[in-house]
Amino acid sequence: MTGMTPIDPFMLRSAAQESPMAKSAGPSGGDKGFGDLLTDMVKETNQAQKTSDASMQDFLAGKTQDAHDVIIALNKADLSFRMMLEVRNKLLDSYQEVMRMQV
Repeated sequence: MTGMTPIDPFMLRSAAQESPMAKSAGPSGGDKGFGDLLTDMVKETNQAQKTSDASMQDFLAGKTQDAHDVIIALNKADLSFRMMLEVRNKLLDSYQEVMRMQV
């Protein structure tokens, strides 16, 4: 394993402090953490599903005649849900890869 340089703890610490991901949401409400981003994603997906359901119910009840808006709402909800599933799958794959690592 020649050619590999050791990691300097000082450089690692300073890089972690300068990283945008290292900032946590403080009292000023600035940056969000990763968990907050995931929570927001789930909430947005849930809201898209609710909007889609309401749009479909309005269309079926005859309150609206615009099928295009209903289809657009359905597609937005579907795309949002698929995106959330893919993020979940990537997170699970990453977790499993970390668990397979030998220390």
